[in-house]
Amino acid sequence: MFKCGFYEREITPPLGSHLSGYANIRKANGLKDRLMAKAAVFSNGDETIALIALDALHMENELRNEVAKRVSLYTGIPEKNVLVGAVHSHTGIPSWKHVCSDEEVNYSQEHYFDVFTKIIADCAILAYQRLEDTDMVFGIGDVEGVSFCRNYIMKDQDPRTNPPRLDPDIIKPASPTDNEVPVLFARGKGGEPLGAIVCFACHLDCVGGLEFSGDYASELSKQLKKTYGDDFVTVFFMGTSGDINHFNVNVAEDAPDHYRMMGRKLAGEVVKTLAFAKSVEGNEIKSTYETVKIPRREISDEALEYARHIVATVKETPGEKIAADGTNRELYELMMSRKLLGFIENSPEIYDIPLQYMQIGSVSFFGFPSEIYCHFGLDIKKRAKSSDCIVATCCNGAYGYVPTKDLLYESIYSSRAGSNRLHSDAGYIMVDKLLQMSE
Repeated sequence: MFKCGFYEREITPPLGSHLSGYANIRKANGLKDRLMAKAAVFSNGDETIALIALDALHMENELRNEVAKRVSLYTGIPEKNVLVGAVHSHTGIPSWKHVCSDEEVNYSQEHYFDVFTKIIADCAILAYQRLEDTDMVFGIGDVEGVSFCRNYIMKDQDPRTNPPRLDPDIIKPASPTDNEVPVLFARGKGGEPLGAIVCFACHLDCVGGLEFSGDYASELSKQLKKTYGDDFVTVFFMGTSGDINHFNVNVAEDAPDHYRMMGRKLAGEVVKTLAFAKSVEGNEIKSTYETVKIPRREISDEALEYARHIVATVKETPGEKIAADGTNRELYELMMSRKLLGFIENSPEIYDIPLQYMQIGSVSFFGFPSEIYCHFGLDIKKRAKSSDCIVATCCNGAYGYVPTKDLLYESIYSSRAGSNRLHSDAGYIMVDKLLQMSE
């Protein structure tokens, strides 16, 4: 029998902290949902693993490594058995390097990193202290109509990211989506619900504005607490959705509380899925954490020359919206040119990319870093040894978007240098390596 423990704690930073996730500088001035760190620990007596999810935009590898060291120090769980992921909320905590407001940054940056690391690690440590005999079931639900490809094939032009809603030039989505909702659900020896790992492939960028929120993952958690009790912990991971968001081009606009609708739909599907979920078979617990070397993407001299020209000639307009949909095109080009030049100046020629495979009985968990296109998650599921799969992204590191080769167009935001940092073979290399690690 497995032992399992869950724990969660709040990690909401002070108002005035930066909100990443969009082109414009934003500072939080309110709170829609408390931001949380959540952990699930599994053990079979011989091996123990910990999975942590944060209501954050990204997960940097340096932070993951520091968390893993502290978890190991207090629990004995090997560092390689600790996975830390970000739900990728665009109104959550950004990477630690940018969390403080400008006026506080010199005073509190390193202090915040130290405290933040300890809080995250302690979440897993406290979950470990709550290990108890557990019955676990696994099922895969399906939710349609809330997630959409964000790149579209257009009439007489290259594919485009987030074209205007109801644009008559849209022909079709450029790539597939993944509607599956895998659920690993745990009950204690007395039958009481403890927690669940849930995954869904859609960007958590539904909220916008200047208030903290864990986006639809926060609403999912709230709804499952209503069903299973206030102590129930939902550890959510974003599926491979570098090219998927909630933006439905076939409707004029979203409802004001769209993210709450998404969370409620997902929660309803979790409850529904448990009616046909099956017991987790076997007793194996394992984790494999490895790095794979992937070259930096190639940048042409022409692209660099263009970026330098844009930076030298385009003047910034503070406060104006910058987006990939064509709004203020000059400012968008300025932002992307700065990203490209910063990328060339600060990035290594070879990246060490962390990958992690975990197994809980008959259930496989594949952890990609970065923002991986949906195709690669679907490929993992198709080729994995078991159909009982959870495939997550934004785990253990942030290295930009990882698109498929057929969608490397300058007209696609996630394919442009700076947004896309790795060689065009990156996603394919990661898939092959993760499958190898699972054997």
